Amino acid sequence: MEIFSDHRGEFLITNGSIYDQTFVSLSSNKFTFRGLHYQTNPSQLKTFKIVQGSVIDFIYNIETKEVKNFVLTTDSKIFTIGDQYAHGFLTLEPNTIVMYGVEGKFNPETYTSIPWHSIPEIYNTVTKITGNAKITITDKDNHGTKGIN
Repeated sequence: MEIFSDHRGEFLITNGSIYDQTFVSLSSNKFTFRGLHYQTNPSQLKTFKIVQGSVIDFIYNIETKEVKNFVLTTDSKIFTIGDQYAHGFLTLEPNTIVMYGVEGKFNPETYTSIPWHSIPEIYNTVTKITGNAKITITDKDNHGTKGIN
């Protein structure tokens, strides 16, 4: 198990369970944005569940450019995100915990992060929800990246 901590909270990664990898994300602050992430070769199918708190979840179809968003809470069922989607979420409460499993091994060469604000529908939704409040986000997620060096 690996544990990473930064200004957003903590992130745990385990290998070898039912999924190729299982992640647990603890976001300390309200309005923490994680994503929009996807990878190719291998592509990754994600199964996503809110353990504590609530999020607005964004999926972005890489091929059609279609955006869908969902408010998810602990009462929400397990949510599956297809491998043709970039995925991200904005926490709506402090101390939100999200768990997800990924089918498809992580490949740093084909991993991509798309800037959330580069997609007008996502930008408009996030700014409507957050108003003038500060969003907690990493530079990588804010600016986007292709591959991890």
